[in-house]
Amino acid sequence: MGVLLVYLLKANVVLAFFALAYYGLLRRLTFFGLNRAYLLGALLFAAVYPALPVPALLPAEAGLAIPVAISQPVPLRLASFSPAGAGTAWLVIMVANVYAAGAVLLLLRLLGQLLSLARVRLRSRPAVVLGQPVRVLAGAGGPFSFGRTIYLSESSLADPAALPPALRHEQAHVRQWHTLDVLVTQLATALAWANPAAWLLRRAVLDNLEYLADQAALRTGLDRRAYQYSLLHQQPGGVPAPALAFHFSFLTLKNRITMLNQPASTTAQLGRYLLAAPLVVALTLGYAGARAQTAPATAQPTVYHPNIPDNALYYLDGQPSSKQAMGELPATTIFDMEIIQDEPAKIKRVFGNTTATSAVIITTKDNANQPAVLALREKADLGSAYVYTPAQVNAVVPKALAYITDHYPDARLSGQVMEMKKKSTSAVKYQVQLVRGKRPFYVYFSPQGDFLGE
Repeated sequence: MGVLLVYLLKANVVLAFFALAYYGLLRRLTFFGLNRAYLLGALLFAAVYPALPVPALLPAEAGLAIPVAISQPVPLRLASFSPAGAGTAWLVIMVANVYAAGAVLLLLRLLGQLLSLARVRLRSRPAVVLGQPVRVLAGAGGPFSFGRTIYLSESSLADPAALPPALRHEQAHVRQWHTLDVLVTQLATALAWANPAAWLLRRAVLDNLEYLADQAALRTGLDRRAYQYSLLHQQPGGVPAPALAFHFSFLTLKNRITMLNQPASTTAQLGRYLLAAPLVVALTLGYAGARAQTAPATAQPTVYHPNIPDNALYYLDGQPSSKQAMGELPATTIFDMEIIQDEPAKIKRVFGNTTATSAVIITTKDNANQPAVLALREKADLGSAYVYTPAQVNAVVPKALAYITDHYPDARLSGQVMEMKKKSTSAVKYQVQLVRGKRPFYVYFSPQGDFLGE
């Protein structure tokens, strides 16, 4: 769920940047074809951008963070237990569910509109008007189109003066495949319904398609003033799915007439597109960079470096080594470092009879999957022997929560829960993070809520 929320956050931020650039720089230009490409490109880019490996504009501070996993953390006094962490997690879940519910409702609404148009088609009859195949509906209403089909009402057929300009307008919608833009926009709005920028871009797409159709109609030789008068005399369409079908609407009439009388944009104004595109890219990459620099660079679920005793054991790529050899390793070659600390019984079980109470185990990138490395991970039950998957807080059963309350009365639950599945046996346990200040402390439970250790 966390990955999905991050994806949605990035996509919605990018939509906002595109909307800002469009309404600030491009909306009043008469390059309707370029605006169409920009708006469609904005929706598609926002959909794929969160999955792209976009680098930050500004690199993080020098230095390389090496993932460290600590098998047994230094014992900590934990702050008072409070449901605040769990409450935060539940709030995230609730927000995600509300967001998903809104998207589902809008997708169902879109499906209902498509079914409405299918019923409209069933009620119509085929005909040919002024050489154009159309479908005719009984009753009153203006012409409209969807997909490759133009619909005319019987009342519009009775107005020979207004029929040609209206028909040419709908022909432009059909010829230029405007329905595709509408469907893409409807899907984007459903998936980003909580973002005002999505609705602004939807309105911009619909308006711009009308401008394109008006422009195409005038290019067939129609008089500009007569065409505007014909718009004023049209009637609203009667189809029950106005968001999907192209038809006359009083909501867009003012804007259409304004753009019909707008002076043609000059070639010099094409420079606005050269400004808008870099602006959006810069804002997007800058946002990605800010997130990259504030995100913790960890590959394992534990994050801090303890003081390592002088008599600690050192193992490199599954084999005995020394502190000096470890220190001479180039940082760029290290895959991870795992530490077993203050567990003399475990040290003896894994490494034999020794007075050491801690062990430092480093794996290099080239040898991460060597048999000796895998065997040591398995024998020592290291963190790298598991596959970690974020889990919801409710994965921690009441029995485990009761244990935390009884045995860690001064702790608070952060809300971070990881499912740990052992690579060799697929056995599952849960890692629950408790926190004092900013320092994490972990306890482990079986799926049934039995305490397994710290």
